Amino acid sequence: MSGVLDTYRVILTRPGAAAFAFAGLLARLPIAMFNISLILMVQIQYDSYEMAGRVAAIGILVWAAQTVPTARLTDRHGQRAVMWPLTILHLIGVTLAITTAMSTGPEYVLWIAAAIASLTGPLGALTRARWSHILHRDKDIHTAFALEGSLDEVLFISGPAIATVLATVVWAPLGLIVSATGTLIGISILLSQRSTQPPTRKESGGLSLGWRLPPAVIAVSLITLGLGLVFGSFDISAVAFADDFGMKTWSGALIGVLALGSLVGGLMYGSRHWLTPLWKRTILVALAVAIGFSAISFAPNLWVFAVVGFFAGATIAPAITNADTVVQRVVGRNQITEGMSWLRIGMGVGVSTGAWVAGYLVDTAGARAGLYVAAGAGVLMLGIALLTAPLLKQGTDRPEPQDDARPPFGKGEDFVDQPPLSPTV
Repeated sequence: MSGVLDTYRVILTRPGAAAFAFAGLLARLPIAMFNISLILMVQIQYDSYEMAGRVAAIGILVWAAQTVPTARLTDRHGQRAVMWPLTILHLIGVTLAITTAMSTGPEYVLWIAAAIASLTGPLGALTRARWSHILHRDKDIHTAFALEGSLDEVLFISGPAIATVLATVVWAPLGLIVSATGTLIGISILLSQRSTQPPTRKESGGLSLGWRLPPAVIAVSLITLGLGLVFGSFDISAVAFADDFGMKTWSGALIGVLALGSLVGGLMYGSRHWLTPLWKRTILVALAVAIGFSAISFAPNLWVFAVVGFFAGATIAPAITNADTVVQRVVGRNQITEGMSWLRIGMGVGVSTGAWVAGYLVDTAGARAGLYVAAGAGVLMLGIALLTAPLLKQGTDRPEPQDDARPPFGKGEDFVDQPPLSPTV
């Protein structure tokens, strides 16, 4: 264990590294807390899961739509120039949402508030870009990204549980307030670290992907759309399922168990050097997602739900790992952030649609119907993986790169064998 800690200690002793790693963790609080806090606040104030799902869906759609443009702006103009205005917009949106919900104002104002609050920029990429800037060896970058992935999972284990307790036990909007406050503090510290800010695209050169997307990127974006449907329908259904048993305050813990399973599954999956081709692994993991979430839809009580949820969650990180690795294989190093943003668009569309559909079914047919949506979404994800397998194979079917090997397939010397990213980014 001390050897593992020493590995992380080496990179954290770099000037400014510990500060921006901690600041980035705070800045990413909305990724783990905003959506569930908004759903809970709206459901509590308006007594409607369907309405909560609609409002959350609008926000997620806007978040997905802004992902690529804000990533490009950040690469082009720098983190300070782009993230300060976006952070201010986020705070305005959160304030408007709280003010409207607490006065039971019209739903369309909540839509506007959710849309504004979702203009958060590429929060998950800010610290990864800084690590890539201050580190030069592939092994060090691998360690740094593994650290970031672990921090993300800590957020997704604790964030939903904390948000649920704050909203249901203390005060309905308190989860949003804590999330927004943490973001403001984290962004302030992060953007004050000028020495570690990566150069802009104007300074370093390079081109964006634009609309010239490799077929494999399109394929995995569709796969992550299916995974997003699973996420969106599961979150709101888990809240309703716990509510059916009179234990709504435990719904965040149920979601946290899923994230804990994802953390364990991701660590185990990432620790192995797989000989099975990437395109085959993508299909096999999609099959595991379909089986896991189909099983959880039949859980008879909270205890079985939690146990099965842990194993279902263990499929999530490998699924996103595969999608991110496909992008890393087929785009250049200075296009990775932009390439991965397309995956987040697919996932965002899926999450918003899943939340909307599941919210309606939960109100009209009960929590079990929402869980069936999550199960069906897992099966759909498997179907997409099977249909797009030829595109995945064509773009990625090559030997795994070895440590210290020259960049594969003619990629430039700036190629980085990017390690798996957290599923929560």
